[in-house]
Amino acid sequence: MNAIEKLYAVIAQQFPNGRITTNQAAHAIGLTRGVTSSYLSKLEKQGQLEKSGSRPVYWQIKHKKNAFDNLIGSYGSLKSNIKNAIEAIVYPSHGLPVLITGSHGTGKLLFAHAIYNEAIRRKILTEKAIFKLIDCEDYRNQLNVLKRELKTISTQSNKIKSKDSYVCIKNLQTFKPVDQHGLFTYIMQQPDSTVRYIFSTTNTNLSLQDNIYLKNAMVRIDLLDLDSRPFHEKVAFIIMFLQQQADQINKKILISPSELIKLAKLRQADNIRGLQNTIKLLVASAYARSLKMNQLVIGLDVNHAISIIPNQNLLQTSITRVVNNILQLNSNSHTLLAQLTDSLNHGEPITEQNFYVLKVLKQVSVITNEPVLISLAPTFQEAVQKYITTPYGINFPQNSNFWNQVALAFIYANLCSINLPDDEQSSKLQETLRNHYPRSYYLFKKLLTKIEPQYVKNSYHYLPFFILMASSTDKIESVHYNAILLAHGEQTASSIQQIANTLCGNYFFEAFNMPIDISLGEINTYVCNYLSEQGDSAKGNIVLFDMGSLHQMFKEIKKVSDQELLVVNNITTAMALDIGLQIQRNEPFLAIAEASQKYGATTDSQYYEGLSNKQNIIVSCMSGVGLSKELKKLIQTTLSSSLEIIALDYKQLHNLLSNQDHQFFSKTKLILTTTDINHDLDIEIINVYSIFDKNTSLKLQSILLSIGESYEACKLLIDRLLQFLSIEGIRGRLQILNPNIVIKDSQDIVTHYENFYDVKFNPRLKLNLYMHLSLMIERMIMNHTSSDNLIKKMAMTSQERDFFTLSNGILKPIEKKFNIEIQPYEIELVYQLIKDFIKNKS
Repeated sequence: MNAIEKLYAVIAQQFPNGRITTNQAAHAIGLTRGVTSSYLSKLEKQGQLEKSGSRPVYWQIKHKKNAFDNLIGSYGSLKSNIKNAIEAIVYPSHGLPVLITGSHGTGKLLFAHAIYNEAIRRKILTEKAIFKLIDCEDYRNQLNVLKRELKTISTQSNKIKSKDSYVCIKNLQTFKPVDQHGLFTYIMQQPDSTVRYIFSTTNTNLSLQDNIYLKNAMVRIDLLDLDSRPFHEKVAFIIMFLQQQADQINKKILISPSELIKLAKLRQADNIRGLQNTIKLLVASAYARSLKMNQLVIGLDVNHAISIIPNQNLLQTSITRVVNNILQLNSNSHTLLAQLTDSLNHGEPITEQNFYVLKVLKQVSVITNEPVLISLAPTFQEAVQKYITTPYGINFPQNSNFWNQVALAFIYANLCSINLPDDEQSSKLQETLRNHYPRSYYLFKKLLTKIEPQYVKNSYHYLPFFILMASSTDKIESVHYNAILLAHGEQTASSIQQIANTLCGNYFFEAFNMPIDISLGEINTYVCNYLSEQGDSAKGNIVLFDMGSLHQMFKEIKKVSDQELLVVNNITTAMALDIGLQIQRNEPFLAIAEASQKYGATTDSQYYEGLSNKQNIIVSCMSGVGLSKELKKLIQTTLSSSLEIIALDYKQLHNLLSNQDHQFFSKTKLILTTTDINHDLDIEIINVYSIFDKNTSLKLQSILLSIGESYEACKLLIDRLLQFLSIEGIRGRLQILNPNIVIKDSQDIVTHYENFYDVKFNPRLKLNLYMHLSLMIERMIMNHTSSDNLIKKMAMTSQERDFFTLSNGILKPIEKKFNIEIQPYEIELVYQLIKDFIKNKS
C-alpha cells in the first residue's frame, strides 16, 4: 500500500461519511499539509474523493450514488427504510413484496419509484422493466377486474422478456378486509411470477390481528409525517420546492429566516404535498406583487434574506448554507466549543458546561417541533436504560423535561455534524473531555456506539454528554480503580457485572464475555484496550477472571500498565460484589489485595510481581528443599521479621533465573545456594559454603547491613551458618542414619573421585560434598519412588557420560549396603558440584 492509498484508507476508516479539511487529513495520517494536499488532489482526480468549499477546502469520500440518494432524508430519517428496501430488492429470486405505510403526502409513491430505479441500477431489472401503478380507488368493489388487470401485466412482462417488473398497488385501505385477503391470496398463489409487488396504505396502525398484510412475507417501510422529520430535512424540502419555483418563473427568490422557520414549523395536513402547495401559493402571491421586478421577496427581513437563484443545482450546499444562516451554527458552535474546552481546562464543575450547552439549545428549541421531541425522548431514554443503567448501575432523572433536553442536544449535534466540518476545535473538545471525565466519557462513547456507530467518530455528537451525564459524572469519577470481569461464555461476565454494579449503585466493573477457545494474547488485548481508554486510575487495576494462569495473566497485564495490579481467578458473583463494595468505600489497594486472599481454597490472587512484595532472601540447596527449609528457619530466627525468607527447590530456582527478568526479583536482596550459579541478572547470589572465606563473609555482612539489619544480627547469622555447615552440622540434620557411618561412606566416595581425577578438592567443596552425599543416601532410603527427572544421555558431553559410568561403579557399594538405587538426577547434581574441578582431568 503506497502513501496515497494509505491516506484514502485512513479517511475511509475515520471519516466514512464526514467532510474534513486538509489539516485534519494531514493530522490523521501524520504528514505535512503540503504533501497531504497533493495526495488529496490526486485522490480527487482518481474519483475517490469529492472536493467542496474554499478557505477551507473540504474533502469527502465519494460514494457510489444509488437511486435513494436523491430522496431527502436518505442519510437521516429514511436510512433504516432504505436498508430494508434494498433487502427486499436483492432477495432471490424475485425479491420480496414491500408494504409502504404513511399518511397522505409522505412520499410513498416517490419511495416506490426509488425501489424500481434501484433495482434497474443494480441490474436486477432490465431497462425495459415495467413500473405499473394501480390505485385501489379505481377498483373499489371490483376485485375480479383488478385480478384480470394483474394477469394482463404479467403476460405483458413476459412478452417483452423483462426479467422482472414492478406493480405498485396504492391506497389498499380503500378495500374491505375480505377484498384485501382475496387480493393477497391471488398474488401469492401465482406460479413463477416475474412481477414484483409494492403495496402502499395510509393505515399506519397495522397489527397482526387486524390486518392481512403482515401475515405474508413482506418488507415493511414506515414513512414519517413531515412534522416528525428532523428540522434540516424540512428545510431541505422547503429549499427544494423554492428552487423548483425559482426555475419555473426564472426569478431569484429571497426568503427571510423567520419566514423559513415559520414554514418549517407549520403543521401540514397533507405533509410534503401540502408543503409544496403552500410554497406554490406563497410564491404566486409574491409574484403577483412583483411582476416588474427580477426577484421575489417572501417575508419582511430583506437584509438577512436567504437567496434562491434559478437553475442552481447545488441543493445540499444551499441547505447547509440556509441551516447555518438560520441557526448561526458556525459561530454559535465555535463559541460553544471554545467555552466548553476552556471550562474543562480550568477545572470548572460540569454544571458550568451544562449551562453553556443549555443556552445554545434554547436557540434550537425555536425550530424544533414538540412532536419530534416527544417521539425522540423515549427512544433515547430506552437506549440509556439498556446500555448504561442496566449494565453499569448508573441511574438518571426520570422527568420528561430532562429527556427532552437530551433529545434536543442530539438534534443539535446532528445538525452540526451534517452542516459543519469536524474541525480541530471540536476534536480538541473531545480530547479534553476524555482527559477530564475518562470514566464518564467511556460510558457515553459506549452509548454512541450502540445508537449509531458513526457518531463515535464525530466530535459534535459528544455535546449531549454535558446534558445526559451532568448529574452522574461526580459519582462515576469518584471511583479510583479500574475493575474488569473476564469470563468464558456469552453472558457470564455481563451477568456478574450487572448484579455487582446495580447493587453497589455505580460503575465499578466492565465485563468482557469471552469465547471458550480464546487465547491469552486475545484476552490481554481486551484488557489493554480497556485500560488505554480509561486512563490511569488513582489507586490501581483489578482483574477478576474465571480460569487460566494467574501468573501469566498478571505478567501480561503488567507489560502495559505499571500501576498496582490485583488479579484474582475463579470469579464468583459474591466475590465481585465484595470487591465492588470495597472500591465503593475507597479502601486502600493493599487492603483489597490482602482480603482477596481469603476467598477460599479454590481462589488464588496475585498483586505483586515476583515471589513476594516484601524484601526477601531466597534460600535454595541442591541437596533438597528440606535443607533449604532448615537454613530458612535458621535465618528467620536470627534476622528481623521485616525480611521474608523464601525456601525454593533448586530446580525451581534454576528455572526462575533462566526465564524471568530483573523485575521479577526486584524485591529479592540476596540468594543463598549451596553451589555457584552463573546468571545475567543484577542480583547477589552467594554460595553459603563460601562464608568460610573471610571476603565472602564480609560481603554477606555488607548486604545485610544495607537492607537494615543490625551489625550484631549479621555477626550472629554468620557464626550460626559456620556451625550449621560444619561436620557437626551434618550430624545434626541426619534423622535415621548413624552419622559416623554415613559420613565415613561419603568421605570414601569423595576420595574415589579425587583419586580417579587426580585432584585435591578444597575443604569447602569437600564439606559440601559430604553434606550432599550423606543427605542423598538418607533421602534415597526414605523415598523409594523413581525420579521423574530423566537425564537425556544423548545430549551429554563425553566427559559427562564418563562421569556417569564412573559414578555407577563408585556408588554401587553404597546401593548394596543400604539397599537403595541412586537416581541419575542425583548423579547429575554431584557432577554439577565438582565439574569445574575435574575438567580436562579425565
